[in-house]
Amino acid sequence: MLDLRTDLAELYKKLKAFDEARRVLNEALKYLKGMGDGLEVKVRNVKYLMLYAECQLEEDMMLPDWKFKENTVARQALIEARALQSSIIEVCRESSAEQLDDERLLAAEISFRLGKYDEERIGDANSAIEAYMDCLKKSTEHIEAMVSLARLH
Repeated sequence: MLDLRTDLAELYKKLKAFDEARRVLNEALKYLKGMGDGLEVKVRNVKYLMLYAECQLEEDMMLPDWKFKENTVARQALIEARALQSSIIEVCRESSAEQLDDERLLAAEISFRLGKYDEERIGDANSAIEAYMDCLKKSTEHIEAMVSLARLH
């Protein structure tokens, strides 16, 4: 059932039906709250939070004045996703090295997106640099973060 919700939300996003995508994602997030605190629940939560933030930001980008326009809902979703992803990494350290590498790459991507948000939406270069550095700690080969850091310096 959760896979169907994910597919439906992604389809709505592609169709630019952002309100419907957010509705589906909110329902999925509420559903997950009642499912406990297991690894699979956390992984799904991160996926839904990232998709939710993407919907928020893509809808904003359709407006002509989207740069330096804050979207606190999207930023909060990214912050929650980063915190959950950190706890997923802690669990994976004990279980699987293969999965740990994948989870670190996702954590790096979340930090990168948070850095992009801070740079483009609120114009806070210091926060963006901090997020890009966090990204590079998790994945030393994240080229976009390196380029963004170089541009800011």
